[in-house]
Amino acid sequence: MLTTIRMSFASETVRAQRELYLAEKALIVHSSSFEKNGSAFVCGGVCGIGKSTLCFKLKELFNPINDDRNLLEFTDSGIIVSSFWDQNEQHFSTKHYLVNQNISAKLKAFLFVAKEFEKETYLEELSDRTHIWKKLLFCAAPPVKGDESLFPNYFSMLEKLMSETKFFVIHHNLKDPPEFVAEKLLGIG
Repeated sequence: MLTTIRMSFASETVRAQRELYLAEKALIVHSSSFEKNGSAFVCGGVCGIGKSTLCFKLKELFNPINDDRNLLEFTDSGIIVSSFWDQNEQHFSTKHYLVNQNISAKLKAFLFVAKEFEKETYLEELSDRTHIWKKLLFCAAPPVKGDESLFPNYFSMLEKLMSETKFFVIHHNLKDPPEFVAEKLLGIG
């Protein structure tokens, strides 16, 4: 069931992150995500770049998972994307998010959103690991203060994510219809 909720970063979230990072089981990523036919697409990046805009645009063609925080879980069958939201979190924020706790899917591609004003929406595959690292550091939640000993685990999971995933910049033109953007995404091999 897709719902709109208000969220905050609560102590339960910090405890969950500590457990996940200690076990090197999953990363928490500031991102939007959506699914189609069992394949998930994650859009990471800084606030205001257009992650939620893209998720909302595609919500009739894809199944939104979460448009703010996602869990990327490392399993034997690949990286599984699911919504990262704890029902016990206090609701201080006035912003509403798309959250679907009933959907998880295997990660097909990790996208960094860039606003495009001149051309149609297009994908640019990334291969420069240093460039990918820098972009991931803006959206993959690092260990919180007091958990600095978890940084080696955090870096190890970032490396694993980079070795198992295709990365792209999606140059998104807001004027393009959802069907056009969806076609670009579904063309990722």
